[in-house]
Amino acid sequence: MELDEAIAILIELLRRGQAQGYGYDLYPRRGAEEAALRQHPHNPTPREQTTRDLSPLFFEAAWELCRRGIVRPGIKRAGDQAVEEGGYSLTIAGLRDLDSLDATGLLLAQPGSLAATLAGYRNRYGEGFHQRALEAIKCRNTEAWLACCTMVGAAAESVLLALAIAKSGSEEEVLGVYRQARGRQKVLNLIVGQANAPTRNTLTTFSAIISMWRDEAAHGRASPLSTANADEALRQLLHMCQWVDREWEQLIA
Repeated sequence: MELDEAIAILIELLRRGQAQGYGYDLYPRRGAEEAALRQHPHNPTPREQTTRDLSPLFFEAAWELCRRGIVRPGIKRAGDQAVEEGGYSLTIAGLRDLDSLDATGLLLAQPGSLAATLAGYRNRYGEGFHQRALEAIKCRNTEAWLACCTMVGAAAESVLLALAIAKSGSEEEVLGVYRQARGRQKVLNLIVGQANAPTRNTLTTFSAIISMWRDEAAHGRASPLSTANADEALRQLLHMCQWVDREWEQLIA
């Protein structure tokens, strides 16, 4: 079992109210017990040992949810029962957001799955995109918020350039234009200058990721960014990749 699968099980149990134990909203052992039940649905004998074997993975999965602000260490309220093994309780943000997590939100909570999804665009958008997208995730996982957002902008830039090169057929020409004054806008016009308004507006909106995040690092000022900014930047990048991939043939025509 992988960490992402353990995270998914814990989120599922939290949503169903079945992750509780003692004074905790999230008692990680419940996840290990659920995984053991799924592995041995008709044979209870090995479940206890499987639960013990899987417990370190679910402790780590619970900590990952803690790092992402969904839960916090400790009991729900003063006076609730605590145990040596420990557990977690939902944060205010976790209570608010848990039921509304969409597919992208769940993916962002599972760093391995997100990396695999973005890596799936490697052939389409190139090695530069792949490197920057994975480094953005690594920065997110180490809580380097500015670095994460900056690499998201760089990955989005790689998507835009890959699209322009595919449309023009000349990497040298596109890079030459891009290095000029207002080069980004010129490359954007090369791609969607003759496109219909909805297509032009959508790609223009996605391209703002570059100026919003990549350019942020160039000004030398302190940036008050947080996990929310990093997650939103990665969400925007994923949506850009999905949309450009879906509209690829129309965009390069």
